[in-house]
Amino acid sequence: MEKTDYLDEQTTRKEKLIKLRSEIDTPYPSRIQRSHTIREILDNFTDLEKSGSEIKIVGRLRSIRKHGGSTFTHLEDESGKMQIYFKKDKVTEKVYEFFGASIDVGDFIEVTGTLFVTKKGENTILAKSLVLISKALMPLPEKWHGLKDVETRYRKRYLDLLSNSEVKEIFLTRSKVIKFIRNYFINQGFLEVDTPILQLVASGAIAKPFKTHHNALNTDLFLRIAPEIYLKELIVGGFEKVFEMARCFRNEGIDYAHNPEFTQIEFYWAYKDYQALMKFTEELLYNLVKEVNGSTKVSYDNYELDFKPPFARVDFREALIKECGVDLDKYDEKSIQKIAKEKGLKVEKEWEKGKIADELFKKFVRPKLINPTFLINHPIELSPLAKQIPGRPNYVERFQVVLGGAIELCNAYSELNDPIEQEERFKQQAKLTRKGDEEAMKKDEEFVEALKYGMPPTAGFGMGIERLVNVITNTHNVKEVILFPTLKPEQNE
Repeated sequence: MEKTDYLDEQTTRKEKLIKLRSEIDTPYPSRIQRSHTIREILDNFTDLEKSGSEIKIVGRLRSIRKHGGSTFTHLEDESGKMQIYFKKDKVTEKVYEFFGASIDVGDFIEVTGTLFVTKKGENTILAKSLVLISKALMPLPEKWHGLKDVETRYRKRYLDLLSNSEVKEIFLTRSKVIKFIRNYFINQGFLEVDTPILQLVASGAIAKPFKTHHNALNTDLFLRIAPEIYLKELIVGGFEKVFEMARCFRNEGIDYAHNPEFTQIEFYWAYKDYQALMKFTEELLYNLVKEVNGSTKVSYDNYELDFKPPFARVDFREALIKECGVDLDKYDEKSIQKIAKEKGLKVEKEWEKGKIADELFKKFVRPKLINPTFLINHPIELSPLAKQIPGRPNYVERFQVVLGGAIELCNAYSELNDPIEQEERFKQQAKLTRKGDEEAMKKDEEFVEALKYGMPPTAGFGMGIERLVNVITNTHNVKEVILFPTLKPEQNE
């Protein structure tokens, strides 16, 4: 449909609104009457039809088909869609003419009527009266054959939801995932908590933060990149099992796997290590996928992923040796830069050994990890908050769940609880910052002080909700599972 026709439609609707204001009290009343949702009617249709009960429903008109003195429409609420039949001699000629002259697809109406089944077998309401409860001044995208432009879908999600029913299903699934996770942890005896989003030090992950300024305190603050430090301080304070469904923010690039703000589940469990957490993670993901998906198997990107335990385990160092012939124990920072370049990596000057190792993993190992796999025992440079492996001081007790050849689903480790060692790790991160690494972790003096009061052996875990929902819904961009993703502002013509 041409843009001029679209504008003409808007003009026509505005003219109808002007006329309506002179004919009725208001086209936007505050109070409505509703006896049933559409789903309640459809689920109990036979009994309601036999009873002859008068039904009052409300919703948005999604279609109008006129045939002389009869009009068939479909009305939709959140629970479903149902046919409404308007017959001139049943609603009075005045009401019927009002409907024809004033009502458009997209308007919200309140309908009173009784139930019957059409000759074609469709459950229907025979309307006796109607009330306009909200006039829509712009036509819905589906009138112009749906909303297909990806940028518009993300920018105007409300239209995307109205036009594409599968999109609504994705976000219903996301809600089920979050609900399951929350209930699962509560049932496992974890305490749900809230920690600050505005923080004096951006710590708890290797990422570049957003910076802001608090006027009353005359202090710079950061939006949290992770809730980790505060959650571990709660372990110091005596709680043994805590979790948070945390909104986090990272001032980094935007691509298919990253959005500046995202949601993650983080939990901390005293007196456990990363080995215990691997077993817990298998059980969590197994039960979650089975409950939400109806099966332990998920179709994702032409693969069938099976979340049934046990997951395979792959050692970070051994994987690099096997897939690209690089033994991290035989390279220092200078020599690993050389071998990485020879293998086709574009190495940035601020990259240190751990970062190069991670990029080698992403290029040579990750594409081969299809079913859920534990990648374990990472280089110490990648994990400034994790505990070293006894006998392997250059590696830490850490795991990630990797799947689909591209997705790093979660990150967990045995937490470093030695305050002296933690302080030294922060100093190493500070050196990276001075070299120009904006993602290096900032030193957190308050956290080091907390550790000096003593933290028990603890294991911690973080998982991005968006990536998990991407996998379950077989979508391949985090924007598909974030209702309102971050986008570049539109340029006005």
